Amino acid sequence: MDSSQVPQARQLTTHITDFLVRNAGKCVIAGFVLTAVWLIPFVAYPPEEEASYDPKSVVIDLRDELDSRFDPVAHVSFFVLESRDGDVLTRDTLMELQRNTRKLRQADADHQLGPDSLPRQEFLYKGFDPATQEPFIGVNTFADYVEMGLHQLGTTLSLSTEDEVKLVTSEILSHPEAVDARNALSVQAFSERRVVMGREIDYWVSPALFFGVVARNDVLGGGASRSGIGSSEQILNKERFNRAVQEVLRGEQGSYKLWGIAIDQNLQGDDESKIAGVFIMLTVIAAVLVVGMSLRSYWAMSLVGVGLGALMIWLKGISNLVGLDGGPTIEILVPIAMIALGVDFAVHALKRYQEVRDSGWEPTNAIALAFTGILGALILAMLSDGIAFLSNSSSGIEAVVHFGVAGGIAAAASFLLLGVVTPLAMMIIDRYRMDTGDQQLGLARVRPFIGGIGVSVSSGISVIFLVAVDAMVGIAMLSVTVVVFLIIPALILKMRSHRAPREAKSGTAKTRLIELKHFGRLGLWSTILVRYRYPLLFGISIMTVISLLLAWNLAPTFDVRDIFDGDSDFVISLDKLDMHGDERAGEPASVYLNGNLTDIETLMSIQAFVSELSSNPHISKDSDGRVLTSVIDIFRLLDEATRNEYFVTRVTEASGITLRDSDQDGIPDSSEQVKAILLYAREHGVSINENVKKFTSRQIQEILDYDEEADAWITTLQIGIADSREQTMLRLARESLNHHIESLREIPTLSGVGLTGSPFIREAQLDATTRSLQTSLPIAIGATLILLLVTRKSLRYAVVTVVPIALVVVWLYALMYVLGFNLNFVTVTIGAISVGVGIDYSIHMTERFREEMNKTRDKVEAIRRAANGTGGALLASAASSIAGFTIMGFAPMPVISSFGVLTAIMIGLALIASLVVLPSLLFIVTPDPLRENGSVQP
Repeated sequence: MDSSQVPQARQLTTHITDFLVRNAGKCVIAGFVLTAVWLIPFVAYPPEEEASYDPKSVVIDLRDELDSRFDPVAHVSFFVLESRDGDVLTRDTLMELQRNTRKLRQADADHQLGPDSLPRQEFLYKGFDPATQEPFIGVNTFADYVEMGLHQLGTTLSLSTEDEVKLVTSEILSHPEAVDARNALSVQAFSERRVVMGREIDYWVSPALFFGVVARNDVLGGGASRSGIGSSEQILNKERFNRAVQEVLRGEQGSYKLWGIAIDQNLQGDDESKIAGVFIMLTVIAAVLVVGMSLRSYWAMSLVGVGLGALMIWLKGISNLVGLDGGPTIEILVPIAMIALGVDFAVHALKRYQEVRDSGWEPTNAIALAFTGILGALILAMLSDGIAFLSNSSSGIEAVVHFGVAGGIAAAASFLLLGVVTPLAMMIIDRYRMDTGDQQLGLARVRPFIGGIGVSVSSGISVIFLVAVDAMVGIAMLSVTVVVFLIIPALILKMRSHRAPREAKSGTAKTRLIELKHFGRLGLWSTILVRYRYPLLFGISIMTVISLLLAWNLAPTFDVRDIFDGDSDFVISLDKLDMHGDERAGEPASVYLNGNLTDIETLMSIQAFVSELSSNPHISKDSDGRVLTSVIDIFRLLDEATRNEYFVTRVTEASGITLRDSDQDGIPDSSEQVKAILLYAREHGVSINENVKKFTSRQIQEILDYDEEADAWITTLQIGIADSREQTMLRLARESLNHHIESLREIPTLSGVGLTGSPFIREAQLDATTRSLQTSLPIAIGATLILLLVTRKSLRYAVVTVVPIALVVVWLYALMYVLGFNLNFVTVTIGAISVGVGIDYSIHMTERFREEMNKTRDKVEAIRRAANGTGGALLASAASSIAGFTIMGFAPMPVISSFGVLTAIMIGLALIASLVVLPSLLFIVTPDPLRENGSVQP
């Protein structure tokens, strides 16, 4: 190829182009070989852990300390039962519940409740119910309380009348110490005075009731029961057990409906991901089909489809090799985002190659000319994409850092596979097509059309299996796709080329002209917009200022409806909890206490702190208005110890200290007595008699620890946070609790006081993720500006190229606010992706404009040509991505749906910024007449 026919470009780009063209076949083979190589870490070294969303925070540190000190004895799953006729306190409903709880105990005795991955054994916990003062196995419900009351009347639930059930219910709920029984009812429960069986009673009606099922935590894997999306096998086993329990307790659901309250969030996520997988697959199919229609080439469609599958293998293989942890953001969202990035690289490279071919160049020279013109822009796009994603490394949150690294890997892989290997393979195929005279005219287009449908569907199935279902099946599917839709057709084409008449080979190449007339209109519209550039930019500025004000109001929040299907049992259970639990249904949090907990004044100050919480509207309270705490805490332990004569005798015998509570406040009279109680209880538990323990030693050790070196006791007070699903309410709860806790921090005998628990951990994660966005976006834009300045040595072109990025980000977050989206763990990632995709569009447009300026020395003509050429590629790339991600927006899983909708919107905004705003900016900053010998350096 004559050097005079090559546009001016950097020497390095020319050398790379010459190398690629000379070694085109070897480069394509290298792409296949490297894909096979990355299969090894992809399959052999899957991530063993989930990337953490935990930031550096006191609440995280306190949680970790509590987890290391206290290993829960029991795994408790809570259930809400709602009557079909509006009242659960009826004979039929309570009988059905009792029948199903008995089936549950029998199923456990028959070893039928455990997940398949655990040994067959009994899982239900054998404990003591303080409300009935009786032992129990696994579960005690209101039906059991009624059954005990009916025994005193000489009958049972199965033999009783409705009036007898209501009579016993009244007696249970009127008892002064029946707080737990009253708390088990819905907040909508009510009573009225009625005469039943000749007695005036409180006739109770409740639409729902709550109860818990207690299992042995050790046989379920032990450890804390806190969970999160993408949790360990240990957590998954507990969720499988919860579901098995729920299935038995539901039974036929003749008189009631039952839901486990948030018992299976990871399994629910897996179930919805499988359904959403269909929409992800359709996204790939749509993207590949639109690429084929835009470029009007079966081979382009086939190469892009296979390239996207190979991209997933590169991404996951390299990520596993460098040790990136797993998690839904890294394993699902990054690969999905790479569909847009991969398509963008492929379309720009193939469209530029086709553009040169359409002007009459044979394939080898066409690819050389195309690469000479676009390779620099592709390299810049890859580097800027990498910067955009790697800027997230500043967050300090492991999951966000790993997301950034995975995105950087994907950007490089997209460039190599879709931006380099794919057009080289297209060039090789076009050589054979020239030799055979393959024009794909008339009926001959039918087979490529059918093949295009086949390759798009096959590649879509391959991608979703590789990403989210089964890696081995995905590899097999991709292999079949490569063989059936790429290798076999290519071999047939090659054989046909060898049998073709010589004149077909030696004549002038007849290339298929791809005349997309609507692309030609882009140049006309761009020149019109440039003519009115100042009014246009003024209007854009006003719109951006308004958008900035709207985006500023976008707040971080979390609601399960943003993650899971609103019709799922998981979400419904939480809705029922809010409906029937109200302020009693708080999310558990912990007040951490470390110090001399045997000091009487210290204990009284802590007790006063708990009493003060009863006036806090953000704290859960029982039916009597008292702060809801756990079944056992240090005060319940001390109160039980002072009133339990058998236990008092045992402590006195073991320690030689006589226990007294002169003022009957539930706290012994001296520090020595308190210490004796705590030490004995941790070692032996709390016994009612020689045969029955009210609290075992393991239960005491679950809430109380002693540090001998520091001579300090460590404990927690469990409280419930009401309305914790609302982030604003949660923030108010934290601020009010910290105000109360300040009084504890002033106690000299307490060396450590703090607040932790799932609601405040989630708040810390959300706040940290939002801060990472605020940090990473300026870093990404600033670093990209420096990159463009260094590589292109032009401040004005560097600035105008990054301006559309800032516009896209502001517009996107403003639209999120208007459309009702919130900042959460998923939507925050759209910011990084918008920078990556947006800068690609801007770079391609700017580079093409500067190239055309060197040819025409006319700004209007350069704008027109850039819009016709690169603008067409941008439109094709955006159309394929928008079509695919719009389909994803119909997924039933909100997190996937939101990601699809926002990504489609973001790509549309990037297209608008590059084709509407950027041309006017380029026109303004480009000098006229041209300086520096009449050239604009590319």
